[in-house]
Amino acid sequence: MRRHVVTGFIVVLVVVSAVGVPLATATPVDPTASTAEQVVTSTGTTQSVDDEIRMTTTLDRTPDRTGEITATVSFRIPGRVSELTARLPEGVGVTDTDGFERDTETAYEWDEQTDRPSVTFRVDADRLTDGEGPLAEDGRYLFADTEEWSLVRIPSVGLGWRYTGSPGPTVTRETAVDGDGAVGDRMAFLGPHEVKTHTAHGQTFRLVVPDAADLTESPDDIFDSLSHASDSLRVGDRDSDVLVVAAPTDAVDWGVRGLQVGESDMWIQDSERLDVATNVWIHEYVHTRQAAQRPAAETRWLTEATASYYAALLTLEQDRIEFDQFRRVLEEGTVEPQSTAVLSQPDSWENNANYWKGSLVVGELDRQIRLETGSEASFETVFGSLNDHAESSVDDGTLTASDFERSVTAAGGDDVATESTRYTTTDATPTMWDAETHGEAFGQRPARFSFMLADDDPIRISGSNGTKPLAGTSGTLTVGETLIVDMVAQNVGGTVGSYELVFQVNESQTTATGRLRPNETSTHQFNHTFSEPGQYTVTVGDEQWDIRVEEPETASESLPVDVETPGFGVIPAVSAFLLGGLLARRRC
Repeated sequence: MRRHVVTGFIVVLVVVSAVGVPLATATPVDPTASTAEQVVTSTGTTQSVDDEIRMTTTLDRTPDRTGEITATVSFRIPGRVSELTARLPEGVGVTDTDGFERDTETAYEWDEQTDRPSVTFRVDADRLTDGEGPLAEDGRYLFADTEEWSLVRIPSVGLGWRYTGSPGPTVTRETAVDGDGAVGDRMAFLGPHEVKTHTAHGQTFRLVVPDAADLTESPDDIFDSLSHASDSLRVGDRDSDVLVVAAPTDAVDWGVRGLQVGESDMWIQDSERLDVATNVWIHEYVHTRQAAQRPAAETRWLTEATASYYAALLTLEQDRIEFDQFRRVLEEGTVEPQSTAVLSQPDSWENNANYWKGSLVVGELDRQIRLETGSEASFETVFGSLNDHAESSVDDGTLTASDFERSVTAAGGDDVATESTRYTTTDATPTMWDAETHGEAFGQRPARFSFMLADDDPIRISGSNGTKPLAGTSGTLTVGETLIVDMVAQNVGGTVGSYELVFQVNESQTTATGRLRPNETSTHQFNHTFSEPGQYTVTVGDEQWDIRVEEPETASESLPVDVETPGFGVIPAVSAFLLGGLLARRRC
């Protein structure tokens, strides 16, 4: 399920005159990868194309200026938007404008006359790192532009607009490449390449192989490894599209072996192998399955620890490495100085303790939870619970030590939670287990649950005019109508287990529970009647819909409304500015 892994914030100015009329404000855009050549994203409402702000960013290489790329941002603006401001990234060099006038160093205002305004600018393509962590390399580059190709971050452009009416217009962002290239939601490759695709477990993997790349592993083997990981990790937050770029290594000294950005974009050096316990292909993929958590300082270690542990475990389960290789990697957590670090205190980390000691602690908790529950649960249960926390949190989504402890307790009980607290809040270090002990805990697959839509019109709208199916991932309902969703739960694991299936409409939740034997299924029906107009996000399992609810149509005729400048009219004007673009996370 695709959720926010980018952050943004809005400053809203509302000027209210004598008569107040409810107006909607602009909302952050959540970019989502779709095709190899172009990515289109939207705020997810069902308004017509004529009522949306459409922003297209077209990327182009500049072979005569190595280290830079050119971006042209053009707009299609609906009639009820009276003002629009584009805020460019800092440090860019504007080379052309059409219908925009410069307001500040980075802000450009629409002239309110040009139908398709645009602004073109050059931006630095190279991004550097200090090169820390087990995946660090001798070089410094995270993104780079060469004479033949470019692997870049997509420039973020902030938008502000003024509009009349309610609700506000939607925003659709799309990214295209002028020439050869492939794009995701936060990353783009520009230059000659080949795209391989593979679909498994509700995900489509797009492997971009540049002409300049020389893959050590075959695309089929890469897809096999990623597909196994996709199936094994039953933790939610499974994105429908995953962009994987095999980064050429001849012309660039990369600072890391791989990098994941945004929701589901990642690049891995073309020389990386699958038969190592530090499998970078799996490490970066695990990052795509971590929802938009905001770890507090005391839980920051979990991000890399979880990815490092599952990179080793899943590679072992794929029979690509022996147990001894798995053991040696986790055993690094017992070696000083990383062994003396306190994971909940980042200032104490030495020699990348969050990777080494962190992965050992995650593994030990996984082992204890499996033993304590007879393999009905595992650390995946904790992983999924943390994702649920990020998806459904009504606060700022910060993941605290208390949140983590509650998830461990729910999965493995009080005794395991006590050990978890000891390993994360003191310098206590687990002892790495041997192959026999591993077999006792990991020999039987734990209960794992798959949630899918039922067959035969599983999503329906019921109202005074009868019942009709809802197709796609968005729809429009009328106040008083009911959304009906039929879901099937299946235990795809190796032992009996219990599950919870949450149906959420904005902040409202309904939870279905059950207990299933391996391969057993159960069906659940969820209903929600909408009593208020507005925009709603509906989620259940890995499925998500964007629903717009409107008042029933009336026979009365709408009257024209005069709109004047703020402070003099009878309708409030709303200005919204999405500052800073979208700040995507970077993990490696």
